[in-house]
Amino acid sequence: MLLVERRLRRSEQPTVALRYQLEFTLQKGRLEAVVLASEEGLPVAAAGDPGICAELAAVAPWLSRSVFSMPQLPLLRGAELACRPMRVHGQNLYLVTAGGSVARDALLASSVSGLERILSQN
Repeated sequence: MLLVERRLRRSEQPTVALRYQLEFTLQKGRLEAVVLASEEGLPVAAAGDPGICAELAAVAPWLSRSVFSMPQLPLLRGAELACRPMRVHGQNLYLVTAGGSVARDALLASSVSGLERILSQN
């Protein structure tokens, strides 16, 4: 039986593995930016324009708790935002994206699973 590796790039270093996961999500979802943010609004890992990623990280905790629409963020020019909260080792983290297609929700669920796997190994 032939085993096929589904991941094109992998790394034993958590920071590199997180970046690879987010870069895959960015490309596959045709997103403008995707970032894993901390409870403090800081980027843990990101893919996309650094300015947009920093802006997304800053609003991620608020966005995850808000039932109201976000005010227009300066760098995002009206891009649709999505945020998925996650908890790893007792710490709140947020996967937040700008842009994307209708299949974004399934892609984000898959990405959260990959991020949790990477983070739980440490």
